[in-house]
Amino acid sequence: MKYEFYADVFFLTNCYLDFLAVFAVSEILGKKKRIRRILLGAALGSLAGCILFLSLNNYDLYLLSMHFIVNPAVTVFCFFPEEKMVYVRGYLLMYFVLLMLGGSMQWLYGTVTGGKYYELCLILTAVPVVLFCYIIRKKRKNVQIYYETWICNKGREVKVQALLDTGNRLMDPYTKEPVHILTENMREELGTDKMGRIIPFHSLGESNGIMEVHTVEKIRINAGQEELVLKPAVIAYGEEKLFYGREYQMILHSAIFNMFEK
Repeated sequence: MKYEFYADVFFLTNCYLDFLAVFAVSEILGKKKRIRRILLGAALGSLAGCILFLSLNNYDLYLLSMHFIVNPAVTVFCFFPEEKMVYVRGYLLMYFVLLMLGGSMQWLYGTVTGGKYYELCLILTAVPVVLFCYIIRKKRKNVQIYYETWICNKGREVKVQALLDTGNRLMDPYTKEPVHILTENMREELGTDKMGRIIPFHSLGESNGIMEVHTVEKIRINAGQEELVLKPAVIAYGEEKLFYGREYQMILHSAIFNMFEK
C-alpha cells in the first residue's frame, strides 16, 4: 500500500493539535503562557517533525526522535522558565491530551463523517478542549479566595488583589512572622528599592532557594464586613512569572485563614 505525503497538511495538522495540547496542559497546570509562545513552540515542533519524517528512512527512529527529543524540547520551550517537575508533568500530560485529541480526530473523520470533511473534523476537535479549559477556569475561580489588600510603607499605600493560598507557609526565620509574596513590579511603588534581608525557602523543584524579604509598616486586608490589619508585616518579592496571567498581584500567607476564622 502506498501513501502520499503532503507536507503542508502534515505540518498544519500537527501544529494545530500540538497547540491545543499545550494550551490545555497550561490550563491544567495553572501555568498560563503567552499564546504566541505556545503557537511558536507548536510550529517549531511540527516543522522538526516534517524534517525528520522526510530525512529519516527508519520510521522507528523517527518515532524515537519525536518522543524523546522533539516533544520534550517543545515542552521546555513552551513552559520555560519553570521548575523541573513542571516540565515532567507537562510532557506526560501533553501525551495524554494528544492521545485524546488524535482519537477524537480519527473517530470524527473515520466514523462520523465517513472519511470526509477533514478540516471540519479538525476544527471540531477543539470543542472539548475549549469546554474543558472553561470548566477548569470556572472551578478554579470558585475555590480561590481573593481579598482587596493595601500595603502601607513609608507614607505610601499600594492597593492589590491578593490570593489567600493555604499552601504558602513561608516564615521569616529572624522575625518569626509569616511572609506574604508580592509581585516584583510593586517594589518601586512601595519604596523598597534597597536590598532587603535574605531568607531560605523550600518548594517543589527548589530545594535550597533564597528569597529577599522586607518588613513594611502594615498590610490592610478587606474581607467584606471586617478588616484585618497586620502591623508590621513581612513581604517577599516573587518573580513575575509567578503572577503572569493571574488576577492577583499578591499571595497571602496561610495563617491569614486562621485569623479570619477566629
